Amino acid sequence: MRANPLIIVFPFLLLLTGCITETTGYIKKEFDPRVVVERQINLGVGYLRQREYTRAKQNLRKALSIDPRSAFAHTTLGVLFQLEGEFELAEDHFKKAIRFEPDFSQARNNYGVFLFDRGRFEDATVQLIVATQDRFYAKRPQAFENLGVAYLRLGKPAKAEAAFVRAVELNFSQSRALVELADIRFDQKNFVESRRLYQRHGSLSQQSAHSLWLCVRLARVFDDLDEEASCGLVLKNIFPASDEYNQYKRIL
Repeated sequence: MRANPLIIVFPFLLLLTGCITETTGYIKKEFDPRVVVERQINLGVGYLRQREYTRAKQNLRKALSIDPRSAFAHTTLGVLFQLEGEFELAEDHFKKAIRFEPDFSQARNNYGVFLFDRGRFEDATVQLIVATQDRFYAKRPQAFENLGVAYLRLGKPAKAEAAFVRAVELNFSQSRALVELADIRFDQKNFVESRRLYQRHGSLSQQSAHSLWLCVRLARVFDDLDEEASCGLVLKNIFPASDEYNQYKRIL
């Protein structure tokens, strides 16, 4: 497994029902709590993205004070506490999100990422599989990509390959899945397909030690000395301490 392995997805918003009454002077106003909760979660997500965790928590707690069963608020708090290193709290909120809304695929995906980061790879696949089964989940390709990475850590290359294939079939811009699948195709000696996938990845994402090492090996297969030298130089200059650079030095 390589650095930055899985991707967290921030939640969308859920509309609730009912109304809240607020009195200001002699004027009585009625608010739909759906709007209030949506606004508070929206603010919480915004502060979370800016890493203003205290403000984010304040808004999310307000949302939960109105709707304690809000799966959106719980999964957002799960992400927040994960980023803060409060792992017990994070897991508690992820579990609540899933308990209150078992079909909430985004909570499943984010909980899977959390479990992966904690080294609980089998548990992570359980959650990620559920997320991938939701045909209407907007981030389904990403869930497949995350699932593939988890299978790699479990030493299940065939299942990893199948997950990466689905990620790319659903979204041919899923960059991590592209490079992982390119690597798998290289090992299978399907070099033309490997290069096609690698080139697509290169058009979408910055190079990593992983992709540069693949670039070097593909360049050797296709006898492209300039490409090999270019990728090898970047690997040496940018990732000199990487395992990939050590492998590269052994073939010089």
